[in-house]
Amino acid sequence: MMAVSEDTVLNLVGKVYDAALDEQNWPSFLEAFAQAVGGCSSMLRSADMQNSTVGFVASVGYDPAWQSAYCTHFIKVDYLIPFLNQFKLGDVKSSDQAFSLSEQRKTEYFSDYSIPQDKLHGLAVTLARDGNHKLLFAAQRGKRAGAFGEEEIRLMNILAPHVTRAMQVHRKLSCITVEKEWALGALDQLRMGVILTDSLGVPLFVNRAAEQMLAPGKGIILCQGRLALNNLSDTALLHRLIANAAQGAATGGDMRIALPNRFDVLQCLVTPVSPEFSARLNITIGPGCAAIFLSRPRSLQLPPKRLAVLYGLSPAESKLAAKLAEFNSLEQAANDLGISLSTARVQLGSVFAKTGAKGQAELLMLLATGTLAHCRVE
Repeated sequence: MMAVSEDTVLNLVGKVYDAALDEQNWPSFLEAFAQAVGGCSSMLRSADMQNSTVGFVASVGYDPAWQSAYCTHFIKVDYLIPFLNQFKLGDVKSSDQAFSLSEQRKTEYFSDYSIPQDKLHGLAVTLARDGNHKLLFAAQRGKRAGAFGEEEIRLMNILAPHVTRAMQVHRKLSCITVEKEWALGALDQLRMGVILTDSLGVPLFVNRAAEQMLAPGKGIILCQGRLALNNLSDTALLHRLIANAAQGAATGGDMRIALPNRFDVLQCLVTPVSPEFSARLNITIGPGCAAIFLSRPRSLQLPPKRLAVLYGLSPAESKLAAKLAEFNSLEQAANDLGISLSTARVQLGSVFAKTGAKGQAELLMLLATGTLAHCRVE
């Protein structure tokens, strides 16, 4: 039996919550815990007892080959699992409390798994149980170190609820990270430029469409890390709209951004982003966050293959529809596609029937408001 100091306990608790924030810190905690209890190894292990499958959340002091052998075979003959199932969650038990050494020697698990690794004495606690799934926190000692004593059991009892909470925090943070990746990934698929900024106009996220607009001569530039336009008055208006939106103004505002060629513009909408949204995305912001949506009014360039899938068009019909979406006349579309005007009319009639459009104007409206009109084309 070894005495565990208060400093050791506090250090271990700190390492537990470090691991909650970054799963790569679990081995550091497990190594420190094994050292504190005089063990040669320690682990966090999840298992599905019905299907006899196991996964190691983290572990130290194990040979990977033995871990693989446990996953494929020894989990099925591990006599300690049914022993732990008899107790409540959070109850710490040692293997020597379960079975005498002579009883353990009779088992395949002890003879073929524990002895070859010199992991004769175990200390374990079930942290969570969900149906047949279980999460185990455990440590092992070799023959020379002897059985775990009351002090080691007390230390694991202290740490068990902290480890459980740390695992819960880690799962929550993982879900938030996935949600963030999904949300930002969806914004990246839009044709429309999307920029999330702080209240000063410093970009926090820029989707791929907006990246093409953030360059000299493209309409928007970065000046000292802030969004800026081609003249001071337009820049001042943009910054004012961003500041108002970041403060929670109901609408933000709209503006037109003139492009260098004089015949092209960007339509710009600045709108507030709710604190709940920015918090879920884990974006570090000051007093607020604003979203800027940028679009360039122009003909659509829709992928014929995706039009065919979406509306059930033939390859020829989808190519014609894509040409019309570019604001070409039927005659020009037929000429570009190398078909006669009469053939184009027949194909157009089929497009009307399959899409439900009653005329060319309605077809263009349908294509312009459909999902493909808003999705970036690779």
